[in-house]
Amino acid sequence: MIGGLSSTGLLLTGCGTEEGGGKDGYKLVSEGKLTFAMSGQYRPFNFYESAGKLAGFDVEIGNALAKWLDLTPNPVTGPFDSLVAGLAAKRYDLIIGSMSATEARKKAVDFTDNYYESGAQLFVKKGSPIKSAADLKNATVGVTLGTTFEELAKKQSGVKDVKTYNSDNQALVELGNGRVDAVITTKLVGLYQIKQTKLAVEAVGPVLAPDPAAIASRKDNSDLTKKVNEFLKKIKSDGEYAKISQKWFGEDISKS
Repeated sequence: MIGGLSSTGLLLTGCGTEEGGGKDGYKLVSEGKLTFAMSGQYRPFNFYESAGKLAGFDVEIGNALAKWLDLTPNPVTGPFDSLVAGLAAKRYDLIIGSMSATEARKKAVDFTDNYYESGAQLFVKKGSPIKSAADLKNATVGVTLGTTFEELAKKQSGVKDVKTYNSDNQALVELGNGRVDAVITTKLVGLYQIKQTKLAVEAVGPVLAPDPAAIASRKDNSDLTKKVNEFLKKIKSDGEYAKISQKWFGEDISKS
């Protein structure tokens, strides 16, 4: 967990080979390990399985990156709205947690190239009179705390209130139970949750805004940032990315 991590940046020395993507000079919080953070509450990107093990698309991308760098993968979790502060405080090396590279976040941390493309989608309970964002007058909209969807919901014309939740799944369950009128979340996440939980919830209207995700890194670790970008290009060209994406989504989400 985040609170149990060292806050001291360590210099990686003698670990890795040029062939495997390893290189001296990465400022790692734990020598020989790539520590990357996520919320652990964002199925199917990152979540805990019943056995208490982290799984999901983000986890597999992080594990593949660590292997390429000849490092031991060390995924950790914490509240989504605290991840940027934790990275800046050197509690971990990267955030691989489906994070959008907003201007506000860029003031605190750096970002790699996008590693997948998605969009913000409006979800409602089946049978709802709300058919698009134009129908949100006097509506209460649920979103996950600390996400870009919170501000997006507030910008929708006529919205009465925006309620925040600790996870997208919690927000969608509340929607299914009638406690909010709509939820805004990543389209891929919402559709996956509906399929898995059989909630009487559906996507309506067009995508509200593009919502690509990037990997966050510390501003003092530009060498690692560059290497991650090199890794992303590699796995997108050699088929490894498509293989991981197909496993979780049935399609290549680098182009969704």
